[in-house]
Amino acid sequence: MVIISDASEEDLEQIYEIEVESFDKPYPISLLKAYLYLSNIYIVAKEDSKILGYAIGIIQFKKRGHVVSIATRKESRKKGIGTLLLSTLEKTFINNNCTYSYLEVMITNREAIRFYRNMNYLVIYTKKNYYGRGRHAYIMMKSLINKSLE
Repeated sequence: MVIISDASEEDLEQIYEIEVESFDKPYPISLLKAYLYLSNIYIVAKEDSKILGYAIGIIQFKKRGHVVSIATRKESRKKGIGTLLLSTLEKTFINNNCTYSYLEVMITNREAIRFYRNMNYLVIYTKKNYYGRGRHAYIMMKSLINKSLE
């Protein structure tokens, strides 16, 4: 059974494994550790002692939720883990009176874009060179107004 819980320092090694597996330019483990203390929301999806995915979110200006990072192990994809993590972030944003959630995604990451669209995120604009020269990001947003907390 998959359990969502707050991340801890003991989880960092597995979170970093997922980060490296998921991104061309992964966050260094020192930044992932810093987010434990800087972010409002840092959660993991665990089955027994194995972390299947993680998500980091920050509430900004008391009104917007920023999905800083979300990733799952390759073998855990398309099994509802990402949906569970993102839904948990969004519920926390709603509970903290955020009116919308937003994120950045590389424009070539079709799988992630499809996932976010399925979660009702819309492309708002393109941010040139966000991930480095010639590596652009879509800024995607979802309204959280009048969303239920089920």
